Amino acid sequence: MPGIVGQADRYFKAVVNSHLQSKGLLPSWLADALNGSFSQLNFHSVQHIEPERWEIEIPNLPCILVGEADAVWEFPDGRWFIADYKMASWTQTQQRLLPLYETQLNAYAYLAQRKFHKTVAGLALIYFEPEHKIPDADLLLQRNIGQMMLGFRCTVIPVTLQPVELIESLCQQVLRILSSPVPPAGRQNCQGCQELRDWWGRVRSHLP
Repeated sequence: MPGIVGQADRYFKAVVNSHLQSKGLLPSWLADALNGSFSQLNFHSVQHIEPERWEIEIPNLPCILVGEADAVWEFPDGRWFIADYKMASWTQTQQRLLPLYETQLNAYAYLAQRKFHKTVAGLALIYFEPEHKIPDADLLLQRNIGQMMLGFRCTVIPVTLQPVELIESLCQQVLRILSSPVPPAGRQNCQGCQELRDWWGRVRSHLP
């Protein structure tokens, strides 16, 4: 699955970036979906910024933050918009992962603000859900008569832009945890912590 997801991710980038470079516009289906979630922004007038591996030293910390966004677009006024692509359906499982994705996107925003002194106009997750439920058999046949074709439905999930101090605070916490001689105590009734304890118990039972 990781190989398929990686190939799909590269394909999504190629579709959007090729359209931007050749037409000077985002694909209408994507621009419309973004405008539906960010009515104050005009996604029919953006410029492609080639994503690169960004890194920057965190002030007053022996820490380097590194990241590479899936998509960076610039508005005519110079503001940037940063997005991350996901090949998945927007489900409860994805909703539980949202705090992780929010931190990831805000880390990209931190890099853009600190490294390039850019104002970030917004952040979003863009889900490409495989369109596998087609009730009309004739439509399904027509779509695949020449070759196998699979469509995708686009869903935009806005992500709140946080103050830059949040990322610096999180880096401090990570550094403190990694520097500690003992791991921190888990949260009460933490399912992930219990699963980790169970896993470690199974590992220890097989040690000599």
